Amino acid sequence: MKQVAFTLLLACSLAAAADTLKGIVQNSTTNKPSAGDEVTLKKIGNGMEDVAKTKTNARGEFSFNVPPAQQPYLVWVQHQGVTYTQAGLPGGTPVAVRVFDSSTSVKELSIAEHAMALQTSPDGTTLSGEEFFTVSNQSVPPRTLAGQRTLEFYLPEGAKISESSVQSGKTQLKATVVPTSEKNKFAFVFPIRPGQTQFHLIYTVPYSGKMEINPRSDLKTDALMVVAPDSIKFAAGDSSVYQNTPNPQYKTVNFYLAKNVTAQQKVAFEISGTGEMPREPEQTASNRGAPGEPAGPGGGLGVPNERPDPLHSGQWLFLGVLSLFLAAGGVFVYTSNQNVAAIAGPAIPQDRSALLMEAMKEEVFQLESDRLQGKINPQDYQTAKAALDKTLQRAVQRQSKAT
Repeated sequence: MKQVAFTLLLACSLAAAADTLKGIVQNSTTNKPSAGDEVTLKKIGNGMEDVAKTKTNARGEFSFNVPPAQQPYLVWVQHQGVTYTQAGLPGGTPVAVRVFDSSTSVKELSIAEHAMALQTSPDGTTLSGEEFFTVSNQSVPPRTLAGQRTLEFYLPEGAKISESSVQSGKTQLKATVVPTSEKNKFAFVFPIRPGQTQFHLIYTVPYSGKMEINPRSDLKTDALMVVAPDSIKFAAGDSSVYQNTPNPQYKTVNFYLAKNVTAQQKVAFEISGTGEMPREPEQTASNRGAPGEPAGPGGGLGVPNERPDPLHSGQWLFLGVLSLFLAAGGVFVYTSNQNVAAIAGPAIPQDRSALLMEAMKEEVFQLESDRLQGKINPQDYQTAKAALDKTLQRAVQRQSKAT
């Protein structure tokens, strides 16, 4: 009898020590609860530890009984092959996750902005290119484009890609680029969710002083911008396509803009000569501002300030591309589209710790995917995982204090 009583007491103590993390998954394509989705609960610690798995019920609901925690757990929902993530605390507000039905074909797809910046190595034997594609998915009803090749693009012959990444919403992560059966044509392998997805790549190609480049696309492009030092001559195949749009802040850099480019339009151009991007923006005394004060919109060096930017979002993106070269690259350009964001779901909190946590979650997801696919060796995996864990823990702690 004593043993039975002790067992019951222990069970009650364990139940009291546990709490419930609840959530609901909404299918934003059908505007109905998403039933049968696999939900994985992950804990931040020594690695991304799987705590439990379940599936959503007929009402799209799920729940986990877990110990109370000071740090949020991570909820991963897989819907039709695409993963959507959210953070939540046991006993806190139920987690709401928006998902979309997947399709291998989305007609309402276009390139809102395609920006490319070109420069040569000091000896003139190598051409470096950095390109951004802001892809707009305006599907109605909203659907995620998924498949082996989601965004296809062309690069100069002999190009070697050194870096490729994707930003979806406010998160950025590495993304795979694969060659296609067509010569010089490549493709990103990354689902394109409703709203805007920004693709970024850096590449190099052997250069002999002259080269023809054809940045054509199978999608309609609202704005195509080519940025190059003025020591590099630019000659469009069709002179009526591009307009030289000078920027006073960058007197030794040329900006060539083509608008409303169709898939059939000829956008090829030839470059000749050599040159590097300037290391600093060429500011005049009138726009430098007071000592210690950051430059106005378009300066692009360092951390972006929070003052309103009067420039068109497209022009801001193009200046950001140039800024990446000036700052030696590495930071992804952010643009916003509030109308599209409203379709995609609720806005992500804008404080830095929240943004960092979202970015780290996606990066950890990518790291785990690489491990499962054998794309990273165990030693590199452990090193990257440890660094991500520490950064993610700090971001979570900051966010918890802020709330």
